[in-house]
Amino acid sequence: MCRQNFNSLVKMKQALLLISIAFFTPLSHAAFYECTNKAGETIFKDSECDDSETLNQRIDPESLSKKHSVFTPVVDDSNPLGKNLVLNADFEDQLIDWVVPLGALWSSNGGIRNSGGLIIHADKPPEDKYIHETVVSQCVVLNGGSKFGLSARFKSLGTPLKVSANRVNVIWYESSDCTSGGQWGAYIEPKKFKAGWQNLNRNNLTPALGVKAAKITIVQNGRYSNNEKGFWDNIRFFATEVFNQSERGNDAKAENEFAPDAGTNYVLNGDFKKDISPWRPGWKTEWSGIQGDKFPGSAKVTARSKTGSIGKGAFSQCVNIGGGIKFELGASFKSGDNSTQKGGGRLRLTWREGQNCHGPARTTTQSADPSDIAGWQRLKVSGLHAPATAKSATIEIIQTVAAKGEFIAFWDDIYFVAID
Repeated sequence: MCRQNFNSLVKMKQALLLISIAFFTPLSHAAFYECTNKAGETIFKDSECDDSETLNQRIDPESLSKKHSVFTPVVDDSNPLGKNLVLNADFEDQLIDWVVPLGALWSSNGGIRNSGGLIIHADKPPEDKYIHETVVSQCVVLNGGSKFGLSARFKSLGTPLKVSANRVNVIWYESSDCTSGGQWGAYIEPKKFKAGWQNLNRNNLTPALGVKAAKITIVQNGRYSNNEKGFWDNIRFFATEVFNQSERGNDAKAENEFAPDAGTNYVLNGDFKKDISPWRPGWKTEWSGIQGDKFPGSAKVTARSKTGSIGKGAFSQCVNIGGGIKFELGASFKSGDNSTQKGGGRLRLTWREGQNCHGPARTTTQSADPSDIAGWQRLKVSGLHAPATAKSATIEIIQTVAAKGEFIAFWDDIYFVAID
């Protein structure tokens, strides 16, 4: 099964791939021997190291076959709060439980306190338009968590061209084996270039609506890494909140309590007659008693930038949707005359699994953007179909400014109605 010397050019990164095949291929009881030859190359053999070689470690295939498969997520129905869902997170068990490509290898002393660690050394890619990344990954089942934290320890030997050259990503999946329904989640990366170990972390990660698992990917960009070696250790992904049944709400009660007749506006104070309550502001948002579409009264949003183009949430409102299935969203928009810079906006919706906008979320792909014209214009998003598990939705108004300066806009007559 193993050829003597593995052609002598096989390095540890290639051997790890062969070892991973051991999870699916019958093995002999003979051990593998990891040796270093006079040229400094790491080789794997099915016989002991020669006198001219140095023994690094002996690998027992029987013990490998008892490990968790790197392709099978482990389901644990116990309370996940604070529990690290990543297996072999400290790399003390080599790279077991991780999917490992060429360009990534295990170090017995490359981690914190000279413990086991992961090293990624991406090859320099060709000068083309494509993204070239070396990706080490693991799929984990969420097990009831509603919000998560992500952290890792990182050290660089070299100076990358960008801090984004090294990242840990979270990608949500609707399947428990991370094969379908993938949606981007979040990432952590070094904040700046510095020597020694850095602690990277991020909290309050909310999974997308309907997902069951997350793929944790440790990534190095070959073009931006500048031939550096990235060292990783202590990868943690854990639930910080558990989504309980009371937040989900009683289905029958929710349908009766939050299901007005078709055509009734779910939005509170969408016409801004007196103020902007109960809307939650983002950009500077204030009430205008002068501007309005059909009648005076609107939300005035001032988007400012000290540098270049920027956009963010202007204001939002959460609504409980009851038993509705198909919806329509609309609003009126007008650009302000006193803006010093051009800008734009977007009207969109995010479904939430629990009542009062708790729990996993999914932002719709449908949205409406205003045109660059004078006067009031109507925005409408039709054909919004609520996911079967959605109990609420966030109405989101987003505003942008094109460059340094400020863009003023007015929003009015916002509605969200059930069609059937």
